[in-house]
Parts: sequence; structure tokens; C-alpha cells
Amino acid sequence: MNKLDRQSMPQSPDAPDRMEGMVPGVRAGGFLFLSAIRGRDPKSGAMVEEPLAQARQALRNIEAVLAASGATRAHVVKVTLYLQDLERRKEFHQAWMEFFPTDPPARIAVAVADANAAPGGKAHYALDVIALAPHGSA
Repeated sequence: MNKLDRQSMPQSPDAPDRMEGMVPGVRAGGFLFLSAIRGRDPKSGAMVEEPLAQARQALRNIEAVLAASGATRAHVVKVTLYLQDLERRKEFHQAWMEFFPTDPPARIAVAVADANAAPGGKAHYALDVIALAPHGSA
């Protein structure tokens, strides 16, 4: 029987806890796949309310999840940004430029009916991320 090149990524102590049955991401085929990353404060568990601050927190949460698997923001190759209000792209883009000032990954923004379909609500943004898995990481 062939063993699949797939495993759940570890939970970072610096990222918000996930609800039962949800993992921070999956490592498969030389990539890391992160999903439903939001701007929730990892210490309080509360959703950061102000859009720019929430965008910054979501990007810090990506960094924390990646770090638990030995990756950094430099490993990110694609981000899908889901947002309910396209007018919030401006705040997100400002945070994005702070986080990726040079050589940013590919990104697309998608309008959705509700970015709050998870505990905590009030999310302006939900992010799916594809990153390269660091060599030698398990």
C-alpha cells in the first residue's frame, strides 16, 4: 500500500486555536495548504474589529501557522482573499504591502456572501494560502 505524501500541519502556539476537526493546514506534495485564516487575536480568541488591524492580524496568523512547520512568509506562493465587502480591499492591500513589501506572492480577491461562517464572526477577511514546504520539514 502506498503511503500518501500528506499530513496535517501542527497547531502553532502563536496562532488562534482551531475548532474541533479543523487543522491549521495540510502538508502535501511539497506544499503547505492553509485555509480559513482570519484576523482573530491568538491570545484572547476575539476577532480584531477594525479592518486594517484585522488584516494585519490575519497576516500575522499566517506567519505563525507557517512557522510551526518551519516555513516563513517567503515560502508563500498564492493567497486567495475572501471578503464580504469589496470596499475592504484597500485596508487589506495596505497590510499586504507591509507584510510583502517586495516580491509578493500571487493573490486574488473573491467576494463571498459571508466571511463569518466560523466561530468568532465579524471577519472582514478569510484567507486560503498555498506555500512551499521547506525542505526537510515533516
